[in-house]
Amino acid sequence: MTKITIIGTGAGDLTQLSLGSYRQLKNAERIFARTIDHPVLRELINEGLIVTGFDDIYEKNDSFEETYRTIVDRLFEEAQHGSLIYAVPGHPMMAEATVQLLLEEQAKHGVEVHVAGGQSFLDALFTAVRIDPIEGCQILDATRFTKSEVQVRNHLIFVQVYDQFTASSVKLTLMDILPDDYQVTVLQAAGSQEEKIITVPLFELDRSMEVNNLTAVYVPPVKDEKLLYQDFEWLRYVIARLRGPGGCPWDQKQTHESLKKYLIEESYEVLEAIDDSGR
Repeated sequence: MTKITIIGTGAGDLTQLSLGSYRQLKNAERIFARTIDHPVLRELINEGLIVTGFDDIYEKNDSFEETYRTIVDRLFEEAQHGSLIYAVPGHPMMAEATVQLLLEEQAKHGVEVHVAGGQSFLDALFTAVRIDPIEGCQILDATRFTKSEVQVRNHLIFVQVYDQFTASSVKLTLMDILPDDYQVTVLQAAGSQEEKIITVPLFELDRSMEVNNLTAVYVPPVKDEKLLYQDFEWLRYVIARLRGPGGCPWDQKQTHESLKKYLIEESYEVLEAIDDSGR
């Protein structure tokens, strides 16, 4: 059975690549890469390594889903002609949709998929912004997330911020939840010699620096309770606190039946407010 070995090229330069991964890459006959736009691959190519990248597929397709599908189909097709190495940025199991597709479909194509590992960019990112993820951390794919998923009480990390369009999408979504001048941090190639870190107000996110496939955005957790009033999860938290031990005695006594009369009163107030807003 032919094999696709997936190697993560780390978050930065060649020093972050393990000796085992380096030897595998140097001795491989066929190497494919999701993108050649990575410091490690550029160094290896300068050393004489031949790597086939899929960067052109990004330019041809209209969506990331279509791009990932095309890359995976191409890899399975290439694997029919012999084993190969597939190189991806960071760690293969971190924000790599193509890897998940390869693992899910390997049996169907009669190909063994082996994940060799790699260093995640998250280690360098946590160090760069000086946070402990155990305090509560949410990692979101900037290419496919929804506003309802965003938990602003956590440390927020947006990965896959490939281009200005994606950065703009993140910015516009966050501006529905946070003030326009909320401070966010843009990180590029964290942990490498090419590392760039800049903190900017939210409204400048998509024009703060030139972004690429090594760009991530960090949003610190919201501490000001007033900024949480639009957060539904915060409403649930407040209700649980009021009805929980040590909460409000009146709230603790309420049932659906006891709240019926208040619901009617509040409904009339809502209707009155709607009528007033149209005058």
